[in-house]
Amino acid sequence: MGKSNTILLMYDKLLAGEALRIKDCCEEYHISVATFRRYIALLRLHLTVSCGRELVYDAELCVYRLQ
Repeated sequence: MGKSNTILLMYDKLLAGEALRIKDCCEEYHISVATFRRYIALLRLHLTVSCGRELVYDAELCVYRLQ
């Protein structure tokens, strides 16, 4: 699976109200933690600038989600 497809799948999950857990995404999409963090940075920027939404890390649940 390519970078664009992976980012779009993560984006779709966030818009559907799902949370992203680092370990689960790395396993599901066969990516490293560093790659996951880069993708999250891209998503955070897009969601903030284009959609006016905030992507936050919930330390209690260890997930990224839309606020």
